[in-house]
Parts: sequence; structure tokens; C-alpha cells
Amino acid sequence: MKKNQHFPKLFERGYIAGLEIKNRIVRQPMGTELGNPDGSPSWATVKAYAEAADGGAGIVYMDNAGVTQFHHVGLSIASDPYIGPMSILAKTLKHHGAVPGLQIVHPGRDAAFVAGDDLISSSRVMWEPWYENGGGVPRELTIEEIHEFVEAFGDAAERGQRAGFEIIDVHSACGVLLSNFLSPLNNTRTDMYGGSLHNRMRFLMEVIRNIKQKTSVPLSIRLSGCDFEPGGITIEETIEVAKACERMGADVINITWGSHAEVVNAAGLLSPHGANHVDMAKRIKDAVSIPVMLCGGIYTPEIGEQLLEDGVCDYVGIGKPALADPFWAKKAEEGRSGDIRPCIGCGVGCHDRGMLSGGMVQCAVNPTLYQFDREYFPKTDRPKKVAIIGAGPAGSAAALTAAECGHDVTLFEGREVGGVLKEASVPVYKEDLGLLGKYYQRQIAKSNVKLVEENATPETIAAGDFDAVIIATGGKVRELNLPGLDSDNVTYAMDLMKQGCQLDADKVVVVGGGIVGAEAALILAEDFGKDVTITTRQDNFFVPGVMGIAYMTRLAMAGVKTKTRANLVEVKDGKPVFSTMNGLETMDVDAVVISPGFLPTSQMRDDIEQIADVDTYVIGDAKAPRLVMDAVHEGYKTAINL
Repeated sequence: MKKNQHFPKLFERGYIAGLEIKNRIVRQPMGTELGNPDGSPSWATVKAYAEAADGGAGIVYMDNAGVTQFHHVGLSIASDPYIGPMSILAKTLKHHGAVPGLQIVHPGRDAAFVAGDDLISSSRVMWEPWYENGGGVPRELTIEEIHEFVEAFGDAAERGQRAGFEIIDVHSACGVLLSNFLSPLNNTRTDMYGGSLHNRMRFLMEVIRNIKQKTSVPLSIRLSGCDFEPGGITIEETIEVAKACERMGADVINITWGSHAEVVNAAGLLSPHGANHVDMAKRIKDAVSIPVMLCGGIYTPEIGEQLLEDGVCDYVGIGKPALADPFWAKKAEEGRSGDIRPCIGCGVGCHDRGMLSGGMVQCAVNPTLYQFDREYFPKTDRPKKVAIIGAGPAGSAAALTAAECGHDVTLFEGREVGGVLKEASVPVYKEDLGLLGKYYQRQIAKSNVKLVEENATPETIAAGDFDAVIIATGGKVRELNLPGLDSDNVTYAMDLMKQGCQLDADKVVVVGGGIVGAEAALILAEDFGKDVTITTRQDNFFVPGVMGIAYMTRLAMAGVKTKTRANLVEVKDGKPVFSTMNGLETMDVDAVVISPGFLPTSQMRDDIEQIADVDTYVIGDAKAPRLVMDAVHEGYKTAINL
């Protein structure tokens, strides 16, 4: 086999129980949510599987499939009639060059997470924050039902083999049914399926035995190395479970981290760039002799190559990165790592607006994901001369898309391509936003887009004889008009971020929640050891979605205090004064950081339309301050509809 000159370890041939795999990259299950309501694949599912296999990974898993029939946003392999439709997926993956893999599952406690209606578990235990927000308490399985599920897993695996899948993965991680039994937090049983680790892993061992009796394809077991739930699954116990899986006949261990409840570690949210929990992964690898797959934080081929070089694992898994760029593996193989569109780890498209919404999975930075109803970049038959003002996420996406569609594009940017991504990437756990900015810089430099490194004016546009102008100048910080804000110890959060959050103060109050306020508070508390309080006028401090849960978790871990229903009215003698339920309160702090949010900046359109006869569009934060996903998708959609 010819050695790849760019990533020799990643593109080394591998074998799992005699099954040949062309490289060491595994496209892990991230779901598509494109299936039909009954759990069968749709035409879009088939197209998604073809695209994933074209992307170059050695093994491709996509949606997991339910072992019993229940309301679930994924696919089903619960009965024989599903074999035929599922065989189309297996054949599609193989025809497009990948080993077809199938993950089988029952979500157990996490049926609530995936809009399921079969809420079952080892015990009547629900993750407390979910329970407090209305999550149901799962029903405890009887021993007889456990035996039925053992058969159901075995039958599902056998159907998967008959459908043509060449490796079966049993999902036993992240809070699904089998992991509910493994967890001492979730499993409080006193029978033979609870108590000691030997008893808690009995269900999984019986599933493995049943599958090995009914199938001959390699068997993978997906485990959470550590689920990070207090009192939950530990690395020490996972090592013992992995060894037991090997003794029972498993052919590969597939390691992930966290649980769907513990989003900071499960989804890699607010985590520094790089593979997650490498030391713990190496302990599992050293404890077994069968191959080990690892996923979590492997955003770049360089990270994956290093893991293989260091003997941390035998195969590297990509999930969210494969949504951001389905051709991650192919680009790595061709030595085009810099052309890989980076995942920014936001969880907005894949989690909040995907799985959690009950809709199809999306991606914040990839607006073409699963858009099979049209050409991604339709060629125009009427090329236009287009000006784009601002090269943040919205403007960059619009410029690249418009150029790809055949328009003559001029991009104006007075700072640097990427816009506020520079400030947004200040936190170490937001490095990927900086990588997105660099990605746009590289792609625009390689494209036909003419970059003008200056701020455009209405006169510039009028003199340029443009057919259309897209205004993507971003939002502007909302300025407060309150007494005392000119005090030396008062600063705006965005200015603070530009300065690397250097602050000569010990006690700090951050006024205003939202993402910018949360990030300023986290950096000050975690990186500089400040005593930080964050205030909000609302009843609760809240950032929407899974990222909000991650922020709240990290803020609490950092010791950041929150003060709700507090409205800043002035800064007097350097001390902030708030209107609260108890009247006026003065807070004794050394510094005040203001995070009041952003305002749209659509004035440029009005000014241009007064002096130029040109079609104008306002996108991104200039239209309404929102998230990176809104900016990127709006830029793309505006450009393809010029």
C-alpha cells in the first residue's frame, strides 16, 4: 500500500476481525434525522449516505437504528420489513467506497432527549436538571423485559448483517439504555442487574453474547470513557467494562465521552481545541488487545495523526467535523487540510436546531448540509457585478457563494477577513472561531473574489457601477446612557475582549448576560482568578440551547455568582448601583464590565439607496444580531438568490 505523504498514519490500511478498512478514519454516528416517520430511510437519507461515503472515511456510521419500535427521530431495524430499505443504505455506502457500519440502540432515559416516547431505564432516576425542567421519570425495566431486550439487540444486529452492514456498533454510551445500567448513578437496582459493576454490566454482556451467537460480522461496543455525571461512570470502571467486552467477544471498543446530559464533555462544548481526555483514552487502549476507536475533539487531521502516532487509539472518529465538511477525510488525504471547513463546536445546528428540535440535523458553518433539493451553488445565467461590504461570517459566506455561482464579486473589509470572529475567539475554548476566520481568509485568497482592504462608503458603491450590494457590516455594541459610565473602572465587554481580558481588579461585576457577558465572566474567573458576579435584568440568567447549559455549568464550576432582576441605573464613585426587587443596591466591586448586547446597522443601506440605483440586501448582524449560524446561512441564501 502506497504511504500517504501527508498523513501516513491516518491513511494506513486497518483490519478489525479480518474486515479490511482502507484508512483509520471513522465517520461516527451523528444522525441526519432525514428518515421517514416510521424509521425507514428516505430518498434524502440515501443521498446523505452517498455523500458521507464519498467523503473518504474508511468506516461510515450515520444514523443509529432502534432495536424496538418507538417514536424516535432516527432509523429503525426493529423488525424484518426494515431489512430491505436498510440494505439500500448499506449498498450505497459500499458502492461509494466505505465500509458500511450500523449502530443499534435504545435511548433509554435519553428518549426524552430525542423526542422518544419509550422512557425506560435501569431505575426510576432522571438527570436532575432535566427533571426540574419537566423531564419525565423513566420506568424501571423488569428482569423479563431485560431478557426481551437482549434478544431484541441480537435480532437487530442479525437484521443489520442481512441488510449488508459489515460492522455493527452497540451504543452503550452517553446516557442511552445500556449505559443507564452501567452507571451507578442511574442504576440503583438491588437485583442481579444492579449493585456491583459485575451486575451492572450484566445486561451489556448478555447483549454481546446474543449478538455473537446470531452474527458473524465484527462487533463494536461504544462506551463513555467517563460520563462526568456526579456519581456516574468513571474511567476506572470503563476500563474493566472494556476488558469484559473483549473477553465476551467484542472486536473493537468505540470510545466517546460524557453523556447527553453532561454537555460540556459530551459535545466538547467550551473545551480547548484538541482531542478530549487523551490520558484516559490511552489507559483504555493499554488495557485491551482489540482495536480502539476514539472520538471527541478530533477536529483536524493533524490531531488525528498525532493520536495514532502516540498509540492513543487505532482509529479516529469524526462526528460534528463531518457535518461541517463531509469531505474532511478526502481533503486530508489530498493534503488540503487548510481547505477543511472547521467545526466551531457551537452545538446550534446539530443539537439545538437539529436533534433537539425534532428536525433534520444542520450545521452552523455548512449551509449546504443535506440540501439535496437543489444545486449547492447554482450557476447563474445572468452574472452580476456584486459588492459585499464586510467580511465577517455573513459577508465571507456571501462572497464565496456568489463567486462560486458565477458573479463578479468585490469584497470590502477595512479590518481583516473574519470580522468579529477575532474577538469571539479570544477564549481558549473558542479557538475554532478563529480557525473559521482563517478558513475564510484562505478560501477568499484562492477564489475569484476581489478583496479591497478598506471600508466602503456609499460613494464607493455609487462609483463602482454595481448591480447589487450586500451589506454585512455586523452589529454595533449597544451604548448605555447612564450616569458614571465614564468612570475609569468601567469598560465594555467587547473592548475588554480586544485587550485579552486584562483587568487590574480583583472583584468584578459583568452587567448583562448573553454569550459575550458569559465569556467575559468565564475568562476573568477561570484564567485570572477574579471574584466575578454576572447580573441580568431577567428572572434568570440564560443563554439558549445546549451552549447555555454548558455556560451555566462552567460559570458555576468557576465560582461565578449570578444576580437576577438587577437593572443597572448608575455607577457612583466607581460602584455600580442596581434597581432590584429590594430597591436600590450598591455593589462593592473594583471594576464594572458592561455587556449590553448589540444593535443592527442598516443605515448604510439607506445611505447607498439615496445616491445609487442598486439592489441592496442587509444580512447577518447588520440585519439583526444573532448567532454565527444565522450569519453564514443568510449569506449563503442571499448569494444563491441574487
